Amino acid sequence: MDWKTYYRDEMLDEETRDYLEALFAGLNRDEEIDSLIDRGAILSFPHTAAHYIGPLQARVVSGLYRNGIERVVALGVLHTSTLAAPYAELYRTALDEERSSDERLHAYSVLRGGFSPNCDAIDTAFGKMPCQCVAGQKGVRTDKAGLLVNEFSLDSFFSLMALYARMHGVSPISVSPIYIGMTRDPLTGSFDVASDIARLLRGFRDERTAIVTTGDIVHYGTAYTPAEKMLDLLDDQLEPHFRAESQRIISLAMEKQDLAGAFLDSNEILRSDQRYILPVICQYLGNKGQFRILSFSLSDYSLILSTPRPCVVASALVAYIPADSSSSE
Repeated sequence: MDWKTYYRDEMLDEETRDYLEALFAGLNRDEEIDSLIDRGAILSFPHTAAHYIGPLQARVVSGLYRNGIERVVALGVLHTSTLAAPYAELYRTALDEERSSDERLHAYSVLRGGFSPNCDAIDTAFGKMPCQCVAGQKGVRTDKAGLLVNEFSLDSFFSLMALYARMHGVSPISVSPIYIGMTRDPLTGSFDVASDIARLLRGFRDERTAIVTTGDIVHYGTAYTPAEKMLDLLDDQLEPHFRAESQRIISLAMEKQDLAGAFLDSNEILRSDQRYILPVICQYLGNKGQFRILSFSLSDYSLILSTPRPCVVASALVAYIPADSSSSE
């Protein structure tokens, strides 16, 4: 599935634009989002289909503009399923316990840490967004070899950012994307590279800069789950089950600081594409960080993927919150 093209075409559809404009028109106030932005929370939104992400991303985008934010550092997912050659093979090598340690470490060295696009503007469905590169510091590199060519996780967010600016006749907020690659050493289990990225993020803290992230924190069903791991649950039981599991697993990372356990469960139970980002957020907020699931639903992907139900992806809005307004280190 060429997700980058699929979601781009969706954004270019006139009905999608009208839908998003109507959402923005009704978002003049949002005390919950405004308070979280004021506290320096990292707001996490999904990158599912437009009618699923619309209400959630629109809340975040409206809040960023409404609160006078001048720069957004956006942590994107580096989808391993869409990596171009030779990176897809390198990812498999990094995780393959049958390969030599040297081979695995080399593969990990190529894919670890954050990656920033090599550009000063990002093209979206609704115009260009100014881009400030943050690479060249420990933990983040500039992508000069096409690693990000198929990546789509922040595309809808940047499109909504551009649409809001166009609707309201204001200058687009400058964005600094960092696509998060592997943050767990596959041999040692170390999350040192997550600490490096967190240290970099702390340098961006100020009243006019916000950090956001994206993640589809649950993938489940016929297109995602092996037959032997399908749950004996009715369709209407899946959403409360996975919301509770998401709450438990994020809590495992945030409150208990069990990054290894949370990574394993995020990968095996939730099939979360935020599994490499969550350690960065935890290291950034420190052991007194909090979180709140503001919205959670399972979006039906059976028609999109032409597969039998159930086939669902979580569309969730989550706030990762500092212990106080200055955050904790």
